[in-house]
Amino acid sequence: MRSKNNTHAVCRRWLGAASVGALLAAAGPALAGQADTIQVEELVVTAQHRAESIQDVPISIQAFSAEKLQDLGVKTTADLAQFTPNVSIALPAGAGNQPIITIRGIGLNDYNTNNAGPNGVYLDEVYLSSPSSQSFQTFDLERVEVLKGPQGTLYGRNTSGGAINLVSAKPTDSFTARAHVEYSSFNTFNVEGAVGGPITSDLSGRFAATWTTSDGWGNNLATGKDENGTNAVAIRAQLLWKPTDDLKVQLGVNGGYVDTRPTQYRHFGALDATGALCSPADTNAGLCADLYGFGTPAKFRDVSSNRTEHLRVKDFGLNLRGEYAAGDIDLVSITSFNRNKKRHPEDSDASPGRLLEITFGAKSMAFTQELRASRTTDRYSWLAGAYYLHEIIKQDQPIDVLLGIDSAFGIPGIGDGLAFTGYGINRQKTESGAVFGQGEYKVTDQLKLVVGGRYTTERKDFETDSSVRYQQGGEGNYGPITPVLVSDQHQTDSAFSWRVGVNYDVARDTMLFASIATGFKSGGFNGGFLSQVPAEAQRQLQPVKSEDVTAYEVGLKSSFLERRVTLNASAFYNDYRDMQVFVLIAPVVAGGFPVSVLDNAKKAATKGIDVELTVIPIQGLTLSAQGGLLRAKLKEFVASRDASAPDYSGNRLPLAPRASASLSAAYKVEVGPGVLELQANANYKSFVFFDVSNNDYATQGGYWTENARVSYALEEGRWEVAGYVRNLSNKKYFIDKFDLTNPFGLVQGIMGTPRSYGVELNYKF
Repeated sequence: MRSKNNTHAVCRRWLGAASVGALLAAAGPALAGQADTIQVEELVVTAQHRAESIQDVPISIQAFSAEKLQDLGVKTTADLAQFTPNVSIALPAGAGNQPIITIRGIGLNDYNTNNAGPNGVYLDEVYLSSPSSQSFQTFDLERVEVLKGPQGTLYGRNTSGGAINLVSAKPTDSFTARAHVEYSSFNTFNVEGAVGGPITSDLSGRFAATWTTSDGWGNNLATGKDENGTNAVAIRAQLLWKPTDDLKVQLGVNGGYVDTRPTQYRHFGALDATGALCSPADTNAGLCADLYGFGTPAKFRDVSSNRTEHLRVKDFGLNLRGEYAAGDIDLVSITSFNRNKKRHPEDSDASPGRLLEITFGAKSMAFTQELRASRTTDRYSWLAGAYYLHEIIKQDQPIDVLLGIDSAFGIPGIGDGLAFTGYGINRQKTESGAVFGQGEYKVTDQLKLVVGGRYTTERKDFETDSSVRYQQGGEGNYGPITPVLVSDQHQTDSAFSWRVGVNYDVARDTMLFASIATGFKSGGFNGGFLSQVPAEAQRQLQPVKSEDVTAYEVGLKSSFLERRVTLNASAFYNDYRDMQVFVLIAPVVAGGFPVSVLDNAKKAATKGIDVELTVIPIQGLTLSAQGGLLRAKLKEFVASRDASAPDYSGNRLPLAPRASASLSAAYKVEVGPGVLELQANANYKSFVFFDVSNNDYATQGGYWTENARVSYALEEGRWEVAGYVRNLSNKKYFIDKFDLTNPFGLVQGIMGTPRSYGVELNYKF
């Protein structure tokens, strides 16, 4: 009932916003009378690798300008999901770690660094292969584009679910500079700056940097210190050389560094006094304890962690882009290199006892090369390209299980032969190549046909070496390290995917579009923690098959009343085969524990609608509403590696709210020598499950978050001072949860950020 009621609530608010749009349409003549000075701003995007108005792009896309990103307080890729319906982005391990991106219900709830999801993140058209790199780049941006649906026929790296394009501010021919200083709750301090301009007559450059530090908003009951803070630095430098009118060469270097305490989780005990499993209601109410008897902290944002090490992440990237106009054909070459290193000491049990502790160690290196040729005329356009990826990922992930059991139960030696440290060292090499292309042709002045295709081949080599040492002779004493399993596997996948579409201009500023597209994601390997039982480890190491999707979409893009009203809408249906999912299966051996595997769901489907409405009813006032409805479920899935596993057919996909919305209002008015702007937005996500089993221990009910900002700008926006509040109602919610009830007797919750207040000063030249 909670899900249904929340869906009705958002529908009522969405219908209210739609009613406002209808009233404005009825008042069309009055609105049109001032249209020469009042219009909805149309962003220019490069989603199709050419500059065009977002209203002319026949795909579902939501874009954010640099100004909008600043107003909304977007600091990481995860922040985007709050304002983008039918998109969820979770940081299950906190800042500096990989996000789990879900677009229209399509994602992968796998936290392991060796398995990228079906949604790509690009910086200046360079695919960010390392998931840990994706949270560094949201500063000094020109805009962000969120594309929904398969993007394989125009992009080098295949993305079957969607893509997020981060477009950085580029070097300019004239001097430019910007600075941002911000102070907010929890002693949070953020400084950003950028400077650029000409160096010589044909060479220009730009340098940008950001630094954020914060004490954090969580209280550690075990240490008395603040938690969930930040200490991160990122830089970007670019050089643009234009020796001739036909040639441009751009060199970019970027880097990032995180050194802070890792995100701490909320602990829910899940066992009663007899050791039996509590109900989800009692667990969430804090009435139970974990296997060691540790209960649930009384305050929502209190944590209790015994680990004191720091999360450390280093990221470095280099890219070289060349553009050459060979007559009517434009040639582009993009070469990139990225290196990432991470060590994340996670207190996985979120308690002061040594029940479960994991250290995620990962190093990655990726090289990519993309070549493209394109031509655009009044009647037709085409693009063809080739892509190559070489990536190596190394994982070193020790796991400590039940190391404090002797102390917890007060029985010396009870952990002998039971408590252990497991060692897992993995190495994965990926070689991927593709050729792709897309063409558009105007059959008439109103009708355009779109056809595209892609052939991808990919090989993965996966090596793993796992071993274990058990406690012997009491707590703190261990036996010898014993090998468990050594494995060397290979997998090769190839596929042809395609896109067919039609666009029809019904009238001026009104376009209908429809498309059918297929997508492909290669198979892979479970890079997580292997069981210490060889038979279970062998089961976990079975490779997952490639997944395929056929995506159907129809949509409308329109502006009317002399572009004072913009209405965009689309309906979609995604038909999946062999969708990759991360799931727990029943114990393989008698007396064993559930085993996590990467598996294939035979059939899955997502369907829904996206709607975006923007209205300028009077000078200075902008109202907007974005909404999404989604049905995402597993149509046919019984864990193929265990016939006794539950049948999950009909279950909802993780991180797929049935309703989501973002409502906003902004009003600008001249006051004295400057411009005062008032902004407010409210954002909604309905009930979600966090895993494919749809168990009630890993859920989040529907919730709203609200934000407000007041700013005053002088000298045509050169100087701006602003104050803001985020999560105005101080909503307590989770962005992810993990069910660890068997065998540890706990649920791990990753909390959303609380209410915060801040002030900022901005300057641009």
